[in-house]
Amino acid sequence: MENSMTRHKMDTTMEMATITNGYWYYFDDAGVRITAHGSGYSGQETVYVNDEVVSDKRNLGMKSSHEFCHMGNDYEVRFQITNLLTATVACALYKNGEYVTTEAKAYRNMDGKSALKLISLFFVAGLIFGGLAAWLTHQFIA
Repeated sequence: MENSMTRHKMDTTMEMATITNGYWYYFDDAGVRITAHGSGYSGQETVYVNDEVVSDKRNLGMKSSHEFCHMGNDYEVRFQITNLLTATVACALYKNGEYVTTEAKAYRNMDGKSALKLISLFFVAGLIFGGLAAWLTHQFIA
């Protein structure tokens, strides 16, 4: 199976995972275009075959599965969050029960150590601004 078939007009604008675009995955199985989309904030997942919706559901868990039949073949698309710190989501394609390929995308392309530093920075900033807000509130109320 070839992952890079004729590019769809949306492929270039949806290449990167963003909060507004979500996660877009593109697969080609012998001329059958399978596109999977996961929303970045609502948990809505949609699977398309040749631009027709074949599966659509909301998922707020760490993994989900979409099963559908097309031209006598049973397909399954699996979404799985593989890294919470970088918001990495892997999308795997299975055909007739056999693994075909996986594509993974992340909001933040950084290693775990950099992600922990960023979270620590936000935590410290939250402590400082929260303490400052509490102090100011106490000053004006007292």
